[in-house]
Amino acid sequence: MEELCQPTMDGRGGSIAPMTMQATDFGLKNHMIQQVQQSCQYHGLPGDDAKKHIDKFLTVTQNMKQNGVPHDILRLCLFPYSLNHHATACNFRQLPDKSLFEAWERYKLLIDRCPNHNMLPVTKIDTFYNGLTFRHRDTINAAAGGTFMKRQPEKCYDLIKNMTAHHNDWDTLAQRGESSRSITSSSPEIAALT
Repeated sequence: MEELCQPTMDGRGGSIAPMTMQATDFGLKNHMIQQVQQSCQYHGLPGDDAKKHIDKFLTVTQNMKQNGVPHDILRLCLFPYSLNHHATACNFRQLPDKSLFEAWERYKLLIDRCPNHNMLPVTKIDTFYNGLTFRHRDTINAAAGGTFMKRQPEKCYDLIKNMTAHHNDWDTLAQRGESSRSITSSSPEIAALT
């Protein structure tokens, strides 16, 4: 995983290819920016639908034109203006009060909402792992028998899948809560100390 996640350009070009344009004094027009901001804002909230946002953005920008500027470049320049609040932070982050299972389920849901993301499996695993709290990264590293990122991508995916399938065994907050409840209820002296 660690080796595969290192950025390289050895014969593979980036995912965004440079485009040529004939316009030499290109600048976005204020009315274009305002139209995008007023009609298709994406906030990145849990109930927001990324696919619907992109569809709306494409509809709003389909008739925008500027001499000498390819349509794709115009859209790429306008797209950041359609993002607001949480949507400007693009990476996945585990919410502090959520278990590993809940984080994995939310992450899978986010991936499923945008079916044409073209993320490689190694990128999906890396993004999920790096978005976890330190506590859950430590738990995964311990389950991996060392460093999670030193394993093969398939083994990493299988480990996360296994840990989340058996989430009650791995959720240390739930275990800590259960064990403290059973201790406090076992004797009046311990209950008094608590």
